[in-house]
Amino acid sequence: MKTILRAVAAACLASLAWTAGAAGYPDRPIRMIAPFAPGGGSDVVARLVAQKLTPILGQSVVVENRPGASGIIGADHVAKSAPDGYTILMTNSALTSNPWLYKSLPYDTKRDFVSVIELANAPTLLAAYPGAPFNTVPELVSYAKQHPKHVTVGTPGAGQMSHLAAEMLSQTSNAELMMVHYKGTANSLADLISGNIMMSFGTVPGFVNQIKAGSLKPIAVASPKRISTLPNVPTVAETYPGFEMTVWFGVFVPKGTPPVIVEKLNASMQKVLQDPAVRTSFANEGLVPEGGTPAQFDALFQKDLARWGEFIKARGIQVGS
Repeated sequence: MKTILRAVAAACLASLAWTAGAAGYPDRPIRMIAPFAPGGGSDVVARLVAQKLTPILGQSVVVENRPGASGIIGADHVAKSAPDGYTILMTNSALTSNPWLYKSLPYDTKRDFVSVIELANAPTLLAAYPGAPFNTVPELVSYAKQHPKHVTVGTPGAGQMSHLAAEMLSQTSNAELMMVHYKGTANSLADLISGNIMMSFGTVPGFVNQIKAGSLKPIAVASPKRISTLPNVPTVAETYPGFEMTVWFGVFVPKGTPPVIVEKLNASMQKVLQDPAVRTSFANEGLVPEGGTPAQFDALFQKDLARWGEFIKARGIQVGS
C-alpha cells in the first residue's frame, strides 16, 4: 500500500510540475517545422507567421525546413518530438492525403497530432509556361484529347496536393494527362518556366510572383469564385461546375501536448492573423486568413481525411510503400 501511495504521490508531483512548466510557456525558442522545401505556400505562411509570433510570445520562433516524401519527413520529426510546445508543425492539406497514398507511415496521422489552428487557405492555381498551346481550360482539354498523354503536368512530388488537383482535372474532363513528379517546388517551377513541362497546379502564393512577372500564364483557379489577387483569371468551375481544390495551411503539435499550451499557441496565432500587415501580406500572396478554435480546425482535418481517402481509393493512386 505504501508503494502504491508513493507512486501516486510521485505522479501527482510530476503532473503539478508539468502544469507549472506549461503555465510558464514559452521560456525558450520554438522551432516551427515546415515539411516542404523553401518557396512553396507552406514555407511562405510559416515565415510570415513566425516573424510576427516572436514578439507576441516573447521568444524566437525559428522556421526549419525539413522537406521530403510529401511532408512525411517533417511531420514524423514533430510526431516524435517532446509534447512541450517547442517543436510545432506548420503544414498543409497533404497531411490528410498521405495516409491513403502510402501503405505505411512512421506515425499515426489520426492519433499523433493535436490540431492547433487553421492559419490560412488558398485555392490551387493552374498555370502554364507562356508558350503552351492553350490559354483556357476548354482549350487545354481539347488539346489534351487530341494529343493523349502529351500534356505534361509537373508536381513538386507524387501525392502532393498539386498532383491530386491534376488527377481531379483528368477525372473530370476525361483527358489523359502526363504527370511528371519532381523533388520539391523549386525544381518543378524551374522546368515549368523554361517550358520543359507544359503546366502545373500550385498554390496561389507559389505562382503569383511569376505570373505578375510574365514568366507564367495563368489558366484557371480552382476556387468556387474568382479571386481578388487575379480577378481576370477564370475558375475551373466555370467550365466544370463544382470543381474545387483549396489547400489549407495549419499548425499541429505532438499528441500529449498540454491543453494550456495548445490554447496559448492558438490565441497567439489569432493575434497574428488580426495584424493588418499580415492580412495585407496574405492578400498579396493570394492567401485567405482563417483562424478559429482548435476544435474547428480538427473538424476540417477529420473531414479532409475522409474526403481524400474516398478520392484516392477511387482513382487507385499510390505513391509509396
